[in-house]
Amino acid sequence: MTSETPESGQQAPEQKIETLAEEIGRLIRNAEPERREDLKELAFTLIREEAFQGATEDARRGGTTPGPFNPLGSGVLIFVLGGGLSFVFGPVGLVLMFGGLIFMLWGLLMSWLKR
Repeated sequence: MTSETPESGQQAPEQKIETLAEEIGRLIRNAEPERREDLKELAFTLIREEAFQGATEDARRGGTTPGPFNPLGSGVLIFVLGGGLSFVFGPVGLVLMFGGLIFMLWGLLMSWLKR
């Protein structure tokens, strides 16, 4: 393990992982034969959880904040669905169309006020 990066003075991440994997393997081999399988599963689970936990934290930190919700698109969809449903079951379709209109007006108002 003498190959260290000259500018940082630390081992490369691949070398650190390899060293840790060798140490984990040595610990598992030195354990009692009855416990080896359980230790393998434990090591695998812990590594997987740590990798996924780190990935989700990085995504949360690096991700952008979502924009505000504009109900215009949802209103159009609800209005169209209500129009189709009004042929099958009139009162429910009309209520959905009315709700879609309200959503569309709300979305248009939000877009207009932001400018």
